Amino acid sequence: MCKVTPMLLALLLSLSAGAQGVFVNETNTALKMVIEDYPNHFSNIKGDPIATPEPAINYKSKVIIPGSVNCMLTESKTNAVYSWKSELFSTTDFQNAKERFSSLYKEIHNTIIKLAGEKPSILNGQYEDPDKNRKQTTIHFHFLPNTGLIQKLHVELQLRSEGGTWKIMLQVFDEAPAARSNMQTMA
Repeated sequence: MCKVTPMLLALLLSLSAGAQGVFVNETNTALKMVIEDYPNHFSNIKGDPIATPEPAINYKSKVIIPGSVNCMLTESKTNAVYSWKSELFSTTDFQNAKERFSSLYKEIHNTIIKLAGEKPSILNGQYEDPDKNRKQTTIHFHFLPNTGLIQKLHVELQLRSEGGTWKIMLQVFDEAPAARSNMQTMA
């Protein structure tokens, strides 16, 4: 009986250590890297420039969500607004897009973010079920608590229809009004 107890304890510890990885996935790991570099204006994840019209400059992102179509950073020269955007998925099948949208929401929802010198925050957002008759569904994530530098940061997961194709986009940007107009220019 004495030999069984240490073996059982070792088995339980190994199972619990493996279970901790259940809540970590490649999407939220990459998203955490992007958000945690926000105070540096994403400079640590900024890759080579991509040709773009003025007044913004686009860069390849060094942080790429596996399976994504593309990931890029944008820097507006006129008002020092920074954003990161990833096209995560693209299909002509609405049901497939809807299922992937729900899956990505679950991967992102409740991600814990820790900016240097700040208290940890949880990324939270209310799920909205996409409707084929609407061109766009957007989930606005917010931080709990929403204090310090993170107050200026916005995270959105979006499903939108473009010419018969359903695209899922993930965006991280600061100062919503200016950043939104820049994000629409990028699309």
